[in-house]
Amino acid sequence: MGGGNVAPPQELGPHYPPDLRRAKEGLGQLTRSGDRRARRTSRRSRSGGRSGGLRDGERGGRTVRAGRPLSSRTARRGPTSRRSAARAASRGRFRSFLLLAGLLLALGAVGYPAVRSVVLAQLVGVALAREGRVEETISCQGFVIRHETVLRSPVTGTVSLSLAEGERARAGAEVAQLADAEERREAAAAVARLEAELAAYDAERGPEKEALEAELAAIRAEGQAQAENLRLACLAADFPGIDASSRALAVAGRRRRDAEDRLAVIREGRERLEQELAAAEGALERSTFPVLAPGAGVVSYCLDGLEEILTPDSIGRYTTRQVLAMVSRPVFTAEETRLRAGEPVARIVSDREVLLAVVVTNSQADRMVAVRDVTLRFPAFEGRREAAARLHHVGERERNGYCLITYATGELLDGMVSGRQVEAVIVLKTLSGTVVSRKAVVQRGGMDGVFVLDRNVCRFQPVEVRGGNEDEVVVKGLPAGTPVITTPWLVDEGLRLGG
Repeated sequence: MGGGNVAPPQELGPHYPPDLRRAKEGLGQLTRSGDRRARRTSRRSRSGGRSGGLRDGERGGRTVRAGRPLSSRTARRGPTSRRSAARAASRGRFRSFLLLAGLLLALGAVGYPAVRSVVLAQLVGVALAREGRVEETISCQGFVIRHETVLRSPVTGTVSLSLAEGERARAGAEVAQLADAEERREAAAAVARLEAELAAYDAERGPEKEALEAELAAIRAEGQAQAENLRLACLAADFPGIDASSRALAVAGRRRRDAEDRLAVIREGRERLEQELAAAEGALERSTFPVLAPGAGVVSYCLDGLEEILTPDSIGRYTTRQVLAMVSRPVFTAEETRLRAGEPVARIVSDREVLLAVVVTNSQADRMVAVRDVTLRFPAFEGRREAAARLHHVGERERNGYCLITYATGELLDGMVSGRQVEAVIVLKTLSGTVVSRKAVVQRGGMDGVFVLDRNVCRFQPVEVRGGNEDEVVVKGLPAGTPVITTPWLVDEGLRLGG
């Protein structure tokens, strides 16, 4: 049956006939008997090699324990040991010849068809057709195409990330900040210095300011009292009282003006420090440039340079060869990354629609265009791995034998946010019915069919293949529970298994 490895004999199921079972058991006993004789021969050969070449447990001045073989570091075998091994090998070949002769005599006694039937019984695979469901799928290489906006650095500076990878951002949300590190350090140092000066000024001039404010309050109260005395003196025509109250009011006025001047100096000094601090804080704020989301979406700091090349509007213009050549290593924007003005910082991915462009053979494309609604499956994704999709665009059948087909889905899976090139499985449909192995289906006379085991005889049974995947298919015209040959290349119409 060719030079390949032969699978170990399978256990005979209940559908095998009794005479085939007895023939198998007889062949097994004959094989086990030969194995036992071969093991006895091997043991005699090893014991002869140990005892024939040594005398008194010694060789070459080294003592060897009885019953243990010589290692590679003991003395070399002598001529006696080699002659014993040669005689043992000769006896083994003679016994093998006798075993072969016995097998040939058995072959002549029971006949070639019977022995052939027993041998095929060990190689032919049989499985029962079952009732079940099979997904018709196509595995392919896919490229994720998103509606996304690239956010670029407004200035040359260092990045500070404001959101996490995969986090949803609202329109206008801050995604990152860009700042020149040296300029920002200088502005921050100026703010800290002025804050410290303002605190020291308040500590030094604060008590004096409070005392002046209290003195002004007392002077105002005294002035109000002297004004009241002056009014009463005028009403009473008390000229001495009028003179005294007038002089007291003049003194209070001079004291008030002096206190107000000193308090104004203190207040002006504090206002100057406050203005300088506000200017420093403005410089610090101007040294940081926010990067804002233009619209709602999912944030990603992973960029591969294809965001503005592989777009939903442009995918229909590319060939399979061009798409497969668009392989780019992604770059991640990390915290404290140094960027030049205009370089990409992040992406905002819209979840309203995602496209998947897949490269398939032209024959696969013929099957795929017949089904509009499919399920996309991504085995390597974490979390959710499936999304419902619809046929979006079918490219031309190219001369290289391949075609580019695009599907659209409204579900943005986590793996679609940053992944570009993915392994995808397109689930075209799910079939129910009688399920058999795909390798069991063969063609005879232009018809699809399978070999079934009917009373120990292989019979070709025509079937209609409704569809399936790489491993199993659903067929029509075959009842569930029928023994089906899964190795049809080993059998033919009318072959009897079991003699």
